[in-house]
Amino acid sequence: MIFGLFSSPFLLPNTSPISSVRMSPPAAANTSFSTQPQKTDYLKVVRCGKAKEKRLGSSYSWETHLRAFEDGSKREKYIPVEAFNSNTNIDFNDILKEGLIFECINHDYDKVTDGVQCRWFARVEKVCGYRVLAQFIASEKKFWINMLTEEIHNMANAALKDPKMAAVTYVPPFHVAKEYENDMQNFIRNALECEVYGQNTLSDDHDETLNRLHDSRFHVGQRLELLNYANSLEIRVARIQEITGRRISVLVSDEDSPVPLDGESDRQSQSNESQYWIDEASFFIFPVGFAAVNGYKLSAKKDYIEHTKRIASDLKAGKPPKFLKEDVTFDDLPHEKVDEEAWSRLKVGQKFELIDPLAQQFKLLHVASIISFCETDGYMIVGMDGPDQLDESFPIHINNTFMFPVGYAEKNGLELADPDSFEGTFKWDEYLEKENAERMPLELFRTEPSEERLNMFQVGMRLEAADMCENQFICPATIKGVHGRIINVNFDGWDEEFDELYDIDSHDILPIGWCELHGYSLQPPKRQNY
Repeated sequence: MIFGLFSSPFLLPNTSPISSVRMSPPAAANTSFSTQPQKTDYLKVVRCGKAKEKRLGSSYSWETHLRAFEDGSKREKYIPVEAFNSNTNIDFNDILKEGLIFECINHDYDKVTDGVQCRWFARVEKVCGYRVLAQFIASEKKFWINMLTEEIHNMANAALKDPKMAAVTYVPPFHVAKEYENDMQNFIRNALECEVYGQNTLSDDHDETLNRLHDSRFHVGQRLELLNYANSLEIRVARIQEITGRRISVLVSDEDSPVPLDGESDRQSQSNESQYWIDEASFFIFPVGFAAVNGYKLSAKKDYIEHTKRIASDLKAGKPPKFLKEDVTFDDLPHEKVDEEAWSRLKVGQKFELIDPLAQQFKLLHVASIISFCETDGYMIVGMDGPDQLDESFPIHINNTFMFPVGYAEKNGLELADPDSFEGTFKWDEYLEKENAERMPLELFRTEPSEERLNMFQVGMRLEAADMCENQFICPATIKGVHGRIINVNFDGWDEEFDELYDIDSHDILPIGWCELHGYSLQPPKRQNY
């Protein structure tokens, strides 16, 4: 668990971890303590592990919005982290709770201490995504901080890591220290007894868990198979270029392509500026050998084709396939197991409603059908109804965030596009009868979210969202409509014609603070002063 009850003093046997506050003599002699209320600090994220800054100089900050939220001048709401599908490789939902107590660096003394880090205790007052408004214990001082910053620790972390308190000490904020400077140990003990003991706090392994935040089962240079965005009948070989949390940048390069690549028009091909960022669970990517196993068109060099034919042959024979070290394997891209009895009820020709993942706009649902089934468990070929259905078909796993039952759009107030070349007024019952087709069974779609979770998504709530048309861009965004499990997201400062529809399980919607946590650039709103 992430937190537990802090119920007893953390004094260790034969030690005195709560030391008196000692500043270097020159600094202490010239220090004056302010007793005036101070402006709430907005602390930058100190990232741990492998997080690197990517163009953060121009990254948008939520500071203005959060300050307005704090003082009440803006009645904004933020989608809680627990409402989202997995957006980090480790679940930190338990620590994003009001009332949680933690230990963190007190920056009031940065300029007056001599090689000693000062820490104090704080309580979470408000939660906005990964950002929280916290208040120092026994103090009126508040500050905004990202809960997954490296500066936050479990209680007694300093005392346990540095029992002699030589490099770290506990000291309250400036504006209260003056009053208690001659009796600091008693002040600290009283603060702990009155406001800390018995409260929920971070677990003892928080630092260790946080250090694994940016770990990934993938590595740069690995190869996988990637659906061609411009030609969905084709799969190509791509390599991982960068990794940021769960999101990976993958590109097709001349190293793996049997034909020349067009870096100007092909957004998935490697060039000086190209980026193609997707979540590790994206429907666009497949393990090495997927095309060969399923008889899908593969654009690759001869040695790769032969390699994957051997993989397919081994799998068919029930033998362990011989992957290379650089290969992303089937085990690396797992899916939830599909119930065999339920799967047996699927039929070619069954119909459903679809958010087209290959579209240029994501505002409509489309009439679509099952075309065929793949050899790989849970995969099928689907396409939107119309004369170009086969040419625009693509493989997809049944557990995806794009397929919805017949009638979903009408029931939830969304527009359903007529099939291409369809004439007249579209009605599902009449269309199914005319096509002699069935609805895809309800039980084959993802389980409906609980009412409690659905209520966590409300009109006006703020979030960060990856643009599905240009997925390297993550933008500040606002929910403009809620339609069952689908939300209509507006990118801040952009006209509504650019709105996009996302299932609440989509990995392309993120809590605020995700970008700064991962060192990834958050695009500014199109209009200034938004």
